Amino acid sequence: MKEKTTFSSFPHSRTSDRKKEEDETFLRKKLDDHRSFSGNLFLLGALIGSGLWIWDYVTDPVGATETIGPRMLFFIFLPAPYLFRKIGNRHLITILFVGAVLFTEAVYLHILTRLHMGMIYGIGGFMYYMLLPPLALQAFSLRANIVYIVLATILPHLLAWAGFAPGFQHDHYAVLIWPAAALAILVQYFYDRDYRKRYELEKRLERMSYTDTLSGLNNRRYFMAFLKKEIERSRRTGKSFSLLMIDIDHFKRINDTFGHPAGDLVIRRLADTFRDEIRKMDFPARIGGEEFAIVLPETDASNAMKVAERIREKAQNHPVDIPGNEPARFTVSIGVAAAGAESDETSLLKEADEALYRAKREGRNRVVLYDSSSS
Repeated sequence: MKEKTTFSSFPHSRTSDRKKEEDETFLRKKLDDHRSFSGNLFLLGALIGSGLWIWDYVTDPVGATETIGPRMLFFIFLPAPYLFRKIGNRHLITILFVGAVLFTEAVYLHILTRLHMGMIYGIGGFMYYMLLPPLALQAFSLRANIVYIVLATILPHLLAWAGFAPGFQHDHYAVLIWPAAALAILVQYFYDRDYRKRYELEKRLERMSYTDTLSGLNNRRYFMAFLKKEIERSRRTGKSFSLLMIDIDHFKRINDTFGHPAGDLVIRRLADTFRDEIRKMDFPARIGGEEFAIVLPETDASNAMKVAERIREKAQNHPVDIPGNEPARFTVSIGVAAAGAESDETSLLKEADEALYRAKREGRNRVVLYDSSSS
């Protein structure tokens, strides 16, 4: 017998997988929400980084002649708005832009070595790498931001110790920049936490708009929209799909015998049964009191009958425990209809309904496939 599995009792591996998927969805949403903002800030960074050659000239007119080329390297950020729009891979765009910012930091350190007193007057310029890029990196994960801030903070030390920045003032840099780095990490943490709270609230509100609160399944309105899209997709790809219409047999009798709370438990049990027996790509919904429907994408009539039979059998063999009473046994009747080339929402629902009514007429607790010759 297949072990009962509900959302509250998933094995650890499935729970972990779902958590990873939810986190990835959150991070993709965060990236999408900040693409334009981050791209524009990086564009601004290109203008600021190159335009600060004026500071080089004011500091050291002679040395500034050697910093024109390095300052032009900040123009690598010019295509940032385009890249943020076009690159869909979250990891690639994170590595690309974090790497680019660290590269320009090394360039800036090189610029300071070419200016008289640059290592003294220019230390404050590293504040840009603590405060401005984290704003532009809001599109990325909190982990990526923290890794960036730590790397950006220690990079000048490492380059100086490696001999690429003679005269680098380690103590002056550390006193100024390390506190700024700590502040930047705190800002990123609180921003990420606040954004996640808003994101989760939006998701809850979205779920409430299309979810049946009792069963946790999709509601009728969302089901009808999905069915329409699935029909359009089926016509476009040529791949068929099937529809199950499911009704709890003698549901009124269950409510009359055990009470309405027991009826609610039966509905929840059936919803759990759907989750156990269907694929992730399938679409279950509660469309009425004791009426349910499941869209099975890329599923022919034969395989849809097998799915329906598993659901029917499990419902029959798994009564619901009723506190203070005997277990409530229940069965379901299921009508199956396969979408054809000419199917639309109305005709497909009618066919599945006719198969369901036939299942009830023939004694309930059975699965019936729509047959046009018998209608």
